[in-house]
Amino acid sequence: MDPQPEAFTRDPERGADELGPSVADSVALSLHWSLGLNKDIIGGVHNLTDPKMDATEMFYAAAHTGVIFNYNTGEQRLLQGHVNPIMATAVSRDRKWLITADAGSDSLLVVWDRVSATPMKTILDPHPNGAIALDITPDSKFIVTLSAPVPAPAGGSTTKGPTASPEKSQTEEGSTKKSMAALPGPASTSADGNPECQSIAVWDWSSGSSAPLCSAVIGTQDIQTCILFNAWDIHELATNGRRRVFFWTWDAGQPFQFYSPALSAGDFKQRVADYTQTIFLPNSTQAATGTYDGDVVIWDLSLIVDGLSRPDERRAVKIVKLCPDVALNVLLVHTPFVVIGAADGAVRFYDYQFRIQAWFEDLS
Repeated sequence: MDPQPEAFTRDPERGADELGPSVADSVALSLHWSLGLNKDIIGGVHNLTDPKMDATEMFYAAAHTGVIFNYNTGEQRLLQGHVNPIMATAVSRDRKWLITADAGSDSLLVVWDRVSATPMKTILDPHPNGAIALDITPDSKFIVTLSAPVPAPAGGSTTKGPTASPEKSQTEEGSTKKSMAALPGPASTSADGNPECQSIAVWDWSSGSSAPLCSAVIGTQDIQTCILFNAWDIHELATNGRRRVFFWTWDAGQPFQFYSPALSAGDFKQRVADYTQTIFLPNSTQAATGTYDGDVVIWDLSLIVDGLSRPDERRAVKIVKLCPDVALNVLLVHTPFVVIGAADGAVRFYDYQFRIQAWFEDLS
């Protein structure tokens, strides 16, 4: 049975108003139209077009508001309730559910019904400073969130991130030491109670609980910016920052397991630029990570014994040059293609071996 709409209320001690479908009746100003969008959200524009529903819509975030925009009629439906700018969005595969999350104090994770534009599930403060990335499984059952780092105090120094466990650690770059023990615990704090490090959490949003199924602290100083489920094995996740990629496995009530493949310039005798986004490739053990200089790093299992990785762990097997000196900002799988949006404004379609199939330029 589908979840029922809910009006959600904040703690009165926070001085917040009642939120929900009647939000327009409880505020001094009523928003009717929004211009622009939050350009820094990775993959922040979603196609809601559905021929079966005769729907010609797209979904994106503009400041604190989610926007369902009909590009044929020009109509906007506005999803209001966040008190901070929305930093992460996702859409279920059937385009029925829209998910938004913001970063800051009094943050929210909200699941919206696309048809009625009403909140169906609201989680207050999913992380101490909100979330900067999220994803939803193909069956729409589970949501994963990546916490926003807590800003350093004015004039203070940045707190170094903790290690993944007391016994094992990873260096910032070129690490050859990989831990397979992640810490369980609440999504809001690390094992030592420090809320300043990042964490990930998996939620069963359709259940009656507002607690995560499982969570873990990310033991690296490299701020992670992306997270996604493996659509072909939802118990596997990937996150990445500028210099590190993590592969995670999870199960309800169990500690996360993870590893982070090492990659240095000497491995392929070329410079490896900062990472942008990671995707899993369909029906294979491969994953791919885009970079700021137009390369794609391919991760896969390897039978080569190098003393640095286990046979069941991916490692960098090759680097493919796609768009020289152009950042690959958006990577996604749209069967049977890998679609890449680059900083030069072009959209390119590749097969799963990254052979070009089509491209579109001068879209403006």
